[in-house]
Amino acid sequence: MRAALPRGRGRAYHGAWYTTPMDPRHFEQLVARALDDLPARVTRELDNIAFVAEPHSPGGRLLGEYVGVPRPGRLDTDIAPLPDRIVLYRDEILASAAEEGVAPREEIRRVLLHEIGHHLGWDDARIEAVERGRGWR
Repeated sequence: MRAALPRGRGRAYHGAWYTTPMDPRHFEQLVARALDDLPARVTRELDNIAFVAEPHSPGGRLLGEYVGVPRPGRLDTDIAPLPDRIVLYRDEILASAAEEGVAPREEIRRVLLHEIGHHLGWDDARIEAVERGRGWR
């Protein structure tokens, strides 16, 4: 499942630090902090999953992507599968944060939670309802 860049929404933000490329290590530190800040009720549900930061998405339109078998679709008889992956795309997340006028760490958190929703087996309608409830849509 994929989170895409928003089209035609957002607020203009003229902070120059958003348009300056972010050091990959700094972005990874923000991702690590976002993971550390997840509530225990969420982290207990994460199973066999790797979190990866990439510089940009294929085609340049994705903020993040869940690659794997959602938890409800897994079978007890599955033989030690490779870990699922949640990929966060740095350039697209930073561009979206600038468009939305939010700090990159907030956009990272939003994308991370969106992709974790897919890991938990939530469909797009449920994820969008949660995002609307948080004021993210």
